[in-house]
Amino acid sequence: MIRLLRERTACFTGHRTVPPRGASELTESLEKQIMFLYEKGITDYLAGGAKGFDALAAAVVLKLRDVSCPDIRLILVLPCPDQYKTWNELDIALHREIRNRASGIITLADEYYDGCMLARNRYMVDNSLVCIAYYNASRIGGGTYHTMTYCQRQGVLTVNLYDTLNIPDNPITFPED
Repeated sequence: MIRLLRERTACFTGHRTVPPRGASELTESLEKQIMFLYEKGITDYLAGGAKGFDALAAAVVLKLRDVSCPDIRLILVLPCPDQYKTWNELDIALHREIRNRASGIITLADEYYDGCMLARNRYMVDNSLVCIAYYNASRIGGGTYHTMTYCQRQGVLTVNLYDTLNIPDNPITFPED
């Protein structure tokens, strides 16, 4: 069983596609934000195992673990074991690589059901102090929108990396700061 302490945990939410043109800036912003949180004591990172931003964020956590943060943990929170069954071969291969390198995997349901993705997102938010997002706020509806709304209702600190060119160095202010 994986033990999570909310005060040491952050999660990710974001769109399933990341435009190639902005991927390097987004990766740099993710690295900067994760390092900032790591220095504040956030060592556990929950990712939903989905395509796009989830996969990018997971890869950044794994890179930082390899390079400079040996105690950082990537925990995949999967809605069901076969969430990837309709994906293309490249996305499936990336998913398998991330699964194999993750520090732990939490699978919430034995099989897909309507609402399992929402349950996954709420689980991640309920177990996190911070949520790092890649969310186009002009898009109403969808999983990322609902996760961001849930973060607000639950009082979870959020930082949105969507517009990576306008991110301050330390966009989250912790209550004790």
